[in-house]
Amino acid sequence: MTPARARGRLRIVLGAAPGAGKTYAMLAEGQRLAAEGADVVVAYATTHHRRRTDELLGSLQQVPLKHVAYRGTSFDELDTDAVIARRPEIALVDEFAHTNVPGAFHVKRWQDVEEIRDAGIDVITTMNVQHIDSLNAAVAAVTGVAQHETVPDTVVAAADAVELIDVDPAALRQRVASSDVFEADMAQAALGVYFTTEHLAALRGLALDWLDAHDLPHESVGADATAGPVPPGGGGRVVAALTGSPEGESVLRRAAQLAAGDGGEFIGVHATTPSGSAEPEPVWLEGQRRLLVELGGRYVEIAADDVATAVVEFAVAEGAGQLVLGATRRSRLQELFHGSVINRAIRHAGTVEVHVVPARHATAAARPTARGRAGRRRVPLPLRRRQVSWAFALAAPAVVTVGLSPFHTSIGLAGALFCTLVAVVGAAALGGLLPAGLATIVGFVLADFFYAPPLHSLRIDRLIDLIALVAFAVVSVIVGGLVDVLARQGLRSARAQSAAENLARVVADVVVGTPEALGELAATVRRAFDLTAVSVLSRQGTGWRVDAEAGRRAPQTPEEATRALELPDHRVLAVLAVGGGPLDTRPLDAFVAELRHAGERHQLDALRRSGGTSPQTGDDAG
Repeated sequence: MTPARARGRLRIVLGAAPGAGKTYAMLAEGQRLAAEGADVVVAYATTHHRRRTDELLGSLQQVPLKHVAYRGTSFDELDTDAVIARRPEIALVDEFAHTNVPGAFHVKRWQDVEEIRDAGIDVITTMNVQHIDSLNAAVAAVTGVAQHETVPDTVVAAADAVELIDVDPAALRQRVASSDVFEADMAQAALGVYFTTEHLAALRGLALDWLDAHDLPHESVGADATAGPVPPGGGGRVVAALTGSPEGESVLRRAAQLAAGDGGEFIGVHATTPSGSAEPEPVWLEGQRRLLVELGGRYVEIAADDVATAVVEFAVAEGAGQLVLGATRRSRLQELFHGSVINRAIRHAGTVEVHVVPARHATAAARPTARGRAGRRRVPLPLRRRQVSWAFALAAPAVVTVGLSPFHTSIGLAGALFCTLVAVVGAAALGGLLPAGLATIVGFVLADFFYAPPLHSLRIDRLIDLIALVAFAVVSVIVGGLVDVLARQGLRSARAQSAAENLARVVADVVVGTPEALGELAATVRRAFDLTAVSVLSRQGTGWRVDAEAGRRAPQTPEEATRALELPDHRVLAVLAVGGGPLDTRPLDAFVAELRHAGERHQLDALRRSGGTSPQTGDDAG
């Protein structure tokens, strides 16, 4: 029986720009390896009818391509199954970032390559720097040309070797001018748009920076360019602020590029503002979360009234040196009333370096639909509570105004209206804005009838009384609306609190049931509960030993913590709240309590499986 092969190695021939000679270099390397006795096949290659490249291709064995029919046309694609069935030592696969025709087994060619490598076959492939996912936006910003076919950074960074085709910008421009890259009628246009000396030097710098940042074992061929690299920025961990706007994709790509430049982690954080409405998720956010995973980052969601301050505090708590924001889409009127998030973030940033990605116009396909805009809905109040609120809205103003009518000469219209406002607030707290509106109308009519001269009529003879009644109506509507929002927000918070506590119990059970997860306990708690720092402590003589910690300035003793909670095995979880302020510990208490309960359950299960006895049913139980 033939032993299974180890996974195939991946070698990438990387070009700073089209026309650098990637395909030729790949085929030439294949020819050299074949001459040394290796079993080499061409799985896919595009020569663009260049004579020397065609000659190289003809000297190598080729695996027939697969014909895929799509919309009445046949397309040639890489036949992954045929390559695996042929089982060569080395397969040459051109255009690593290529998107397959619908109907192919995989969406992307790099996925085909991964399958070929899984069969134990080494692969040599080609791609340009603009196809690296995190550099895609930077290349588009430099050249003005967007590239839609990309390969995740994690896939490229996992390559065993990268060979950079480092062509002098002047030499490549000469190659384009001589029509070796494009047809003659396209060459001059390309030289003036994409293939300028400045663009080619910048692309080369991006490629070198990216390779150095990922410590890839790369080689350079013809490295005679002298242009300096484009600095990637500094700061270690990078935070990308996501608002759910279309700029989020550019923000993520820029953050990934900055993090790669320093070999650090990057985090996407979405800040939401609490309200009394159950708002739908921004239409772009789900796609940005997927992109975040592809780029190797992690996602965090926080809630805060002041988004700018909360994002900066999060970046500081994470120890990030850089924060990436998308340029605002607020109008000047909105900024006048609500202020600028970017300006506030910069003011509070301190030592955190802030990068702002310019806003771009959303495409028609990306704009939210009318259904998405209309998806916002208020948190519903309980039916019984709403029914009571209508009765209260009718009865309470009547009880207040009629009950105080014997004292109308001493309290006057203003005093009666002020007392009636209490009934309006009560109706709003019970049933929301509509019952508050009914209470306002009832209170308005009754106050006019009992307190505004002439008494016991609906006439208003004095202007001051009219002003008082109108002011009462306006204030009642405003206060009623605010109380409505607060009441619904309270319900929403209570439901979220319950969900958080239940989730804490589930997570605690998983942590206890997975021994290797205990080492991540501090980091898990800090992220889940939005804390500044967390440490796991255990007694050591008369002092304390730190078993695990996460965040900046983690507590070294229980006394240094905002809250200290006892864990299983006599350890202590010491948590430090943001800014050292008060902490709502209900979800955390539920998490720690469930840790203890889950630990006890797992101990009992272990005893049962081993045939032992539990503490309650031991030898003394009989």
